Amino acid sequence: MINVGLAGYGLGGKVFHAPFVHLAPELRLHGVCSRTPERREEAARDYEGIATYVDYNQLLADPDVDLVVLATPHDTHAPMAIQAMDAGKHLVTDKVMCLNETEARAMIEASSRNKVLLSVFQNRRWDGDFLTLQDILASGALGDVHTVESNITAFGGPHSGWRAWKRYGGGRTRDWGAHLVDQALQLFGAQVESVFADYQFRYPEADSDVESTAHCLLKFRNGVRFLIELGTAWMFPKPRFHVRGSLGGFRKYGVDPQEAAIKMGTVATPVPEDPARYQMKVNTPEGNTQEVGVQPRTGSYRTYYDNIGAVLARGEALLVKPEECLEAIKVIDAIVISAENGEVVHLGAQIG
Repeated sequence: MINVGLAGYGLGGKVFHAPFVHLAPELRLHGVCSRTPERREEAARDYEGIATYVDYNQLLADPDVDLVVLATPHDTHAPMAIQAMDAGKHLVTDKVMCLNETEARAMIEASSRNKVLLSVFQNRRWDGDFLTLQDILASGALGDVHTVESNITAFGGPHSGWRAWKRYGGGRTRDWGAHLVDQALQLFGAQVESVFADYQFRYPEADSDVESTAHCLLKFRNGVRFLIELGTAWMFPKPRFHVRGSLGGFRKYGVDPQEAAIKMGTVATPVPEDPARYQMKVNTPEGNTQEVGVQPRTGSYRTYYDNIGAVLARGEALLVKPEECLEAIKVIDAIVISAENGEVVHLGAQIG
C-alpha cells in the first residue's frame, strides 16, 4: 500500500481528494495536515485511525508517508511541491499546477532530480460530458470542427476565501479555467498558436480583486477556434459545450453531476446524466438536418487516483503527466498576459 499524506482539509481535500484516495486499491490515506484544529478533528472522525499534523513540516518528516497530496491555495503549490519532492515524497497537487511557467518547470525539474512522481489532479478529464464530447469528435460525426465553446457561467458574486484574491492565485482563470484549458489541449493537442483574452472586474474592491468575467479565444494550429467564457454575470447560463462543425453541431447544458453527488456523500456509485441535456444535429448525405440522440458517458473521478496507485504500485503509465500540465500553464500565462495588455499573445514552440 502507498501511504498518502494530505495537506489541506477544506473543500478540495475533504470532497475531491480524501474520498478517492480512500477508494483507490493501492492507496491508503495515512494522514491529514491542517492548521485548523476543527479540520484535523473532522478528518480524524471521517477516517478512523489516521495521523493528523499541525504543520506541513511535520507531515514531510513522517517516514511512513510515500505520497503527498496538496489541497492548498494556488500560490503554495510550487514551493510546497518542491519541498515535498526534495524530501523524497511523490507528489500530487490540485489544479492549477502553479502560477506560471517558471514554477512549472521548477516542479518538473524537482521531480526528475529526486526521481519521484509528479502529477496534477485534473479530475475533469473524467467528466461524463467531456468523455462524451471526445467520443463524438473521434467519430467524425460533426465533420471538420470549426469552433468549440466551453463555458462555466453563473450569476452572483466572487468566491469566498482565498480564491477571491490575486495574491493567492485566485480568479476564475486559474480555477475552472485550469480545467477548461486542460480539456482543450486534450482534444486538440498542445498546438495553440495564439490567445486573446479580455477580463472584466466588477466585484466590490472590499470583496475581491480578481476577474468577474473572462472571455478567452484560443486559436489552434489546425484552425479550430476554442472559446472559453468564465464568470458570474450570466443570469441565463450558456451551454457547457457548444461545438460547430462542417457536418453538424453539438450542444450540452449543465455541469457534470459528480461534484454535487460527492458533496451529498455519493462517492463510490457512478452518477449517470440526463440525456435531455444533450443535443446533436447532423446534415445527412441527402442534405437534410437530422437530430441524433446522444447517450452520455458516465463520469469517473476515481480513475485519477486509481491510476496514481497503479503507477506507484505496479508501474502503469501515468495518465496526467506534468509535461502536459506545463503546456496548459503556458496557455494560462498567455491568457493572463493578453487580458492585462489587451493584445493577442502568440505562443512559441510547444512540447506537444
